[in-house]
This record gives sequence, structure tokens and C-alpha cells, in this order.
Amino acid sequence: MLRSSRLVRQVFRKVPSNRVHRLFYPQVPAVVSASHDDEVGALLATSIIPVSLEPSMVGVALGKQHRTRRLVEASGCFSVCWLSYEKLERFQLLAEHSEARDKLRQVGLSYRWGEYVRAPVLEDAVAWVECRLEWSREVGDHFFYAARVETAYAVEDFDEYWRFRQYKPILYIGSAKQELPRFLKLSVE
Repeated sequence: MLRSSRLVRQVFRKVPSNRVHRLFYPQVPAVVSASHDDEVGALLATSIIPVSLEPSMVGVALGKQHRTRRLVEASGCFSVCWLSYEKLERFQLLAEHSEARDKLRQVGLSYRWGEYVRAPVLEDAVAWVECRLEWSREVGDHFFYAARVETAYAVEDFDEYWRFRQYKPILYIGSAKQELPRFLKLSVE
């Protein structure tokens, strides 16, 4: 039994089911990129998780309407890249819809092809994983992809865990309101 000299009453509001995802914010978004038939797509994703340690696998949920999702399915592979806050201006452009055949070049992000998969790896990434698709499932308005990690790299700031000396994560807070920013910088002192 919890005893307190002062009772504090909390007021809870019901969260509409179409807003539950916002309870998970802030999140560190990453860039998911894929390519097929000389077309390059990329998007910002917050629904990325490690799903297995052995073998190393990640899961990512991508909206049905996204071109990048179609490129992931067509190519059977993708990359996940993390950028530091210094790249926020270019990073934000990936949240916009584009008809360009090469979205990364359109927004000014240079890339090279992965070492193990033919997926774009951002030159400015502080870390990336190259993934080969294992399976997918339709989940509501998204597809969930489970993928085997073929290789992964990170700058020296990652030593079993992030030290946050070089890498300044971008935090997505999901704001649709004009008075709030969509992205924040994680500051570790």
C-alpha cells in the first residue's frame, strides 16, 4: 500500500484510437532507403525495432501508399541510416512527398551502394544497417517487414551504446500544431 501525506488526483483523458501512436513520441527517426530499376526512394521512419539478436534482424513498418515501400518489396532489401541533428534541414525534406526518380539526390543527400545489398547508404550517416527482406505482413494501413541484418556500421561515438559526443539524435515529436516544432535535438551534457 502506498501512503502519502498529500494526495494528488490526476485527470485522465481518453486518447482516440487514431492518436495512440502519438503516445510513443518522441522517437528517433531513421532514413529507410531502397532502390529498384534505377529508382531511389527514401522516407523517415519511426516504427523501426530490433526483432532478433541471433540472427540479427530488424522490423520496420512502412505505410502502404509510400513509394519506398514498393521499392523495398521489389528489391528485397533496404538500408536504415541515422543522421545527426546537424543534417536536420536535409533530413526534414525526406518527410515530403516526391515524384523524383531519385529522392535522395533531389533533397541533396549523397549516398553510395551498400556493401552487401543494393540499397542506398547515406554518406552523412552516423550509423547504418543493410537489410535483406525475410517476410512481410499487412498490418492495417501499413506493411510490417522483418529483415535480416547483413552488416552494420557506426561512427566511433558508438561503443556498445551511444555516447552522444558526436551523434546528436534528432527527436521526432510528431507535432501537427504550428506552435510546436516537429523535430528536437537531444542534448546530453
